[in-house]
Amino acid sequence: MDGMDKMTEGKTGTSALREGILLLILVFLASGSRSWAQEAPRPASYYIDAAISKNPSLSAMRERIRMKENAAVRAGALEDPKAWIGVTNVPVRSWSFRDEDMTGKEIGLSQMFPYPGKRKLRTDVATREKEQSGFDLQEMRNMLRAEIRMAYAELTHIRRQTGDTRRSREILKDIVTVTQEMYAVGKVTQADVHRGQVEFEKMREMLLVLETREKVLSIRLNTLAALPPDQPVPELEHQHEFAFPYRPEELLSMYRESRPARMALDARILRGEASIGMAKLEQYPDFEVSASYMQRDAMADGTKRSDMFSSMLLMNLPVWRKEKIEPFVREMTAEREMARSELANLDLEAENAIRRSLASILNRSEVATLYKTTLIPHAEIAFGVNLESYRVGKIDFPMVLDSVMAVLSFRRGYHEMLGDLYMEKARLEATVGRELEGGER
Repeated sequence: MDGMDKMTEGKTGTSALREGILLLILVFLASGSRSWAQEAPRPASYYIDAAISKNPSLSAMRERIRMKENAAVRAGALEDPKAWIGVTNVPVRSWSFRDEDMTGKEIGLSQMFPYPGKRKLRTDVATREKEQSGFDLQEMRNMLRAEIRMAYAELTHIRRQTGDTRRSREILKDIVTVTQEMYAVGKVTQADVHRGQVEFEKMREMLLVLETREKVLSIRLNTLAALPPDQPVPELEHQHEFAFPYRPEELLSMYRESRPARMALDARILRGEASIGMAKLEQYPDFEVSASYMQRDAMADGTKRSDMFSSMLLMNLPVWRKEKIEPFVREMTAEREMARSELANLDLEAENAIRRSLASILNRSEVATLYKTTLIPHAEIAFGVNLESYRVGKIDFPMVLDSVMAVLSFRRGYHEMLGDLYMEKARLEATVGRELEGGER
């Protein structure tokens, strides 16, 4: 009777093992993912819109643009006129306004006029600064949008890796339990039991790492979107591999037309040219025109005196050319050339980044497709074959565990590759300066 009981227990354990592993196959083949109380997936645009409307750095840059707009208006304004009232030629012996012929009371007004062209160039410099700030704001928006898309993509696929790992671990737990029961009736060795327990604990360590990464990415996504860092992140949209219809030449053309950082450097170059023109005009004088009216009292003997009018033209003399004007011209020229060099460097970096990102996107898309269409299906088929072989005693238990881990590894590799694919696409969009077709937005 004891022998029959052991045989019955062995069959029961084998049947339970097969059912557990078959359940694992069904779970992997299913497209199920973590459920978030039936809530609709939240798109990346939700976080992008929140960031653009609430991000403090963008708000500060918008205020900077307002400041530059008013500075441009102010730059072209004339200096305030000067007015004065006074007394002239009053004799100190009597302090009388009737003793001396030139004694009088004077009121005057003067206005400074810069040399023709200086006001326009000052306005041009301030306007270019405002344009540069506007392009800097667009660049900040693009970079922030890219950061959010990268965090969103990584979080999405970390969650799917976590889901696959969690489901695998639950099934592996059942397998380990059944293996322990089979060991009790002599169907597997003690080494098989320990191997199953080791793989189970390794999966637990893997799960802890993924869950920690998920928490970090959730905080980062909320922070980038100017939301409370500890606010729960609901279910996110699922992302799939996609075809990318662009060639390097097309992307480079888009970069030259759309990248705000490049436009900002163009505005900086134009500002430098206006600054050079303004520096060169400093060798010409500015003019001050004044006019005054003097009222004179009658003399002590009653003789009336006529009031007097005076006018004057003053100008500064820019004689310190070598000490002031020429260094100023060289300073503005150096600033313009520095901006040109930075633009050339940006073009080189952008071309390198575009070609690198495009190659990475194409590679990751092909690898993700390979995972989905070949590696994962074959691993699942191999898993089923190994299960059947194990059931009839043709292979040992470690091969079954290897099959389980292979399916999990390919699943994780697929989602990791998709995450990298969307992250690389976000980097490319930041480099080009605009959103690109391909993938779910």
